[in-house]
Amino acid sequence: MTVQSVQINSITPAIATIINDVVIDGFTDGQPFRYVRTDNGQLKPAIGTTVQLPYGTGHVVGYTESNRLRIAITEFSEDFEFITADETDIYDAEEYVAMVSKTYNSGVASDRETFTRLHKSEVTGKLSQRNQDRMDASMFFLADNEVVTSLTDYPFASTDSVVVQTIGMERETPKERRARIKAERALAKRLANAMLEDLEMPEDVASEIDAEFADVDMDF
Repeated sequence: MTVQSVQINSITPAIATIINDVVIDGFTDGQPFRYVRTDNGQLKPAIGTTVQLPYGTGHVVGYTESNRLRIAITEFSEDFEFITADETDIYDAEEYVAMVSKTYNSGVASDRETFTRLHKSEVTGKLSQRNQDRMDASMFFLADNEVVTSLTDYPFASTDSVVVQTIGMERETPKERRARIKAERALAKRLANAMLEDLEMPEDVASEIDAEFADVDMDF
């Protein structure tokens, strides 16, 4: 499996399709894939994707170890303001982002200090290059214009790119093909039932669904 970025408008969605025992989300250039998602289950935008946040326009510059987004704000909103709980201070967008970044960096500094104390060499008092690289990759400091966040129900444009994990395709034997088709039909039936379970389904529609999947053995 390979992780790569693909443009949304190049994706052909797939429903109830199984490749190499994996339920895929779609195809891109004929290659099956599954979406890579962020910590809250949203699609993961590719590096460089422009995003709109309450405090301004930014672009994705990286990801955290917990699969959140690292975003650099390049144009701050003039309409944004943040009022502290005690109403003693009001921050504009640039000030607010700098404050959030400073708070995040304070936590990172503490984590790096703990990591160094636990993993430093007893001889040199320093981290090995391997541990230094591990720490730098997962415990990085933000610039004054950067935030770490997750997007919720974000309206991606068709020209945006998202991160996917492609699935390698192997030649199927007749037995494997029969098993895949059986599994896909069972999955399709489960999806159909899930969508219709809260609806009042006409008797003739229910009969058609039962007839369509009559030969599907759900206990496999």
